[in-house]
Amino acid sequence: MKDDILPQAALVDLDGTIFEITPDWSMERNSAWELETMNAGVYATSVSYLQALKQSGLVIVVLTARGQTCRRLTREKLKSHGLWEMVDHIHHRPQQWNNAPSALYKEAMIKRLGRKYSFMVAMEDEDKNLDVMRKAGIPVVIDAKRWHDGAIIPSVHRTMG
Repeated sequence: MKDDILPQAALVDLDGTIFEITPDWSMERNSAWELETMNAGVYATSVSYLQALKQSGLVIVVLTARGQTCRRLTREKLKSHGLWEMVDHIHHRPQQWNNAPSALYKEAMIKRLGRKYSFMVAMEDEDKNLDVMRKAGIPVVIDAKRWHDGAIIPSVHRTMG
């Protein structure tokens, strides 16, 4: 499928991007960590930007390193902040990827999802994941760490194919 006929999309991380980081994750305390994510604050700037991306006509694709066991709580968290309706697709890390670095999982998923979407923008907070997104050719890659510190957010306009 040619790039210009794929739906244009935004690729969005959750923790450290939309929601504050919930510290101390490990496989041993995964269940407790998942519950703790419900208390994480939300970045209002991120929500506003996500709304603008959605209003511009982009498909919103969430790609999170949260595991499959966190699906229900992720949905509840997004709903509690009025974000669930904006998200078109959400991808949690499958169990077979639990011991792999986030960047390897996200690289594989971006390749797979790149057959379905033309990513116009990505929002992420981890340096290695940001590098993966840049190497994948996503035109606008936003470092959430800088953005939450007051960096200017670029505008993204949907192009008609």
